[in-house]
Amino acid sequence: MEIGKFSSSKFTDEDLPFLLEVIKDSAAWEEEEKSGYHIRNYMARYDELDGDWRIWSLDGERIAVTYHVISSPSNRKPWLGTILVKNDMRRKGIGTKVIGLLSGELKNKGEKSFFAGVPEKRHIWINFLADAGFEQFKMETSAEDQDFLIMVYPLI
Repeated sequence: MEIGKFSSSKFTDEDLPFLLEVIKDSAAWEEEEKSGYHIRNYMARYDELDGDWRIWSLDGERIAVTYHVISSPSNRKPWLGTILVKNDMRRKGIGTKVIGLLSGELKNKGEKSFFAGVPEKRHIWINFLADAGFEQFKMETSAEDQDFLIMVYPLI
């Protein structure tokens, strides 16, 4: 299925209203990830990881936000940290396409895998990532005693 012309750009201050819009429509993400932080403080928590916040556009219209790192401190591999798709664009293959584009970039850089960690109680997120090509890898428990499913997207 042809969706349209995708592009991505580095997140800038001009993209903040769009990010706030997609967060407003993503209550589970806000509860799980943002957890009451002001958005700037939330994003600053990831500065030391040298990750990449991006805005994704389809035919020139902002449709998604992602955050990923190339070399996570945990295993020195790329990790997907966030993917948020505009509410009226969900369930149309946008998130899967964005993950495919990110995965292609990583593969072109010689990476062999792309990881994601998902709270095990977030079944909708797990199903989405599985539909996008991620596979179950293992379970881990955080320092806060929360269980996470670690998923991997093979880049071969």
